[in-house]
This record gives sequence, C-alpha cells and structure tokens, in this order.
Amino acid sequence: MASLVLPEKVTLRLIDSERKDLHVANVLFVVHAFANYKNDFTLAPFVSDTDGIVTISRNELLAEASAHYDSGLMDYRPLEDCKQEVEIRALQPHEIERALDARTRIWTTLLRGESDRWTNIEELRNVYRMAANGSFSVQPLRTRWDGSKREVEYFLPAIPR
Repeated sequence: MASLVLPEKVTLRLIDSERKDLHVANVLFVVHAFANYKNDFTLAPFVSDTDGIVTISRNELLAEASAHYDSGLMDYRPLEDCKQEVEIRALQPHEIERALDARTRIWTTLLRGESDRWTNIEELRNVYRMAANGSFSVQPLRTRWDGSKREVEYFLPAIPR
C-alpha cells in the first residue's frame, strides 16, 4: 500500500471566479490526511497572508501531526502511514468557533509541535479570532502527495458569501 510523502513546500493561492488572485488575509485552511489504519489527521490552521497566499512547509505539517500525538485523544499511526490522497479545504466558521472554544477552555497551552509555529497560545487564539472564513466559500481540493514533486502549488477558487 502506497504511503503519504509530504512535499517540502505547499502553496495555496486564492483566486476569484475569473482566476485572478484574490488578496484576502486570514482565511484558515486544513489539510486532511486519510489514515490507512487507525485515525485520520486534521492538520490546521494554515493562514492566508495579505496576498491570499498560504505557504505550508513540511516541518509545519509535521509540527501539527506532533500536536495530534501530544493531545493523546486519539490513537494515531505515523502521518507518513496515511494514504497518498489528501484534502485541502477552508475551515468552516463553526469549526473555527469550536477550535477557539477548545483552545480557550480545554487545551489552554500549546501542544508539542505547536511551539514551532506559534509564540504562545494567545497568538494561536488570535489566528482563530481574526479568521475571514465567514466571508468566503472556498472550493475544497483533493490531491495526491506521492513524492513525485518536492513543491506543489494549488489554485483555490473563493466565492464571496
């Protein structure tokens, strides 16, 4: 069974209906890796910059996987044991609210791996608070990460709500 091979760099570009760059900051994305055994990984949040671009490094994906292991809530195999197909999508507003609530009431400190991405828990909470996801609907994308490309770039259509 073929396993997931993480790219070194993933670039997401928000585009409008005319395929022009859409400059929207603070749109939060999730990478969903489908497990061959045990449980899937939901790696998030990855944030668009003022140009509507999200850049995700392999190390950031691994840092989020490390946070999953640290949470101890689910039983996980290594991230690399997942299927080669992944889904990339914008977080839904209710998912952002739930994440902010959990990070305010339950998981009130950074988990292992998260400190590689965030200075402190308040910075992570602010990412959720500033999310622009309620203003746009973004088409999800399914793709394969099989090691054939070190760097990948995807164009994601976003429609104002």
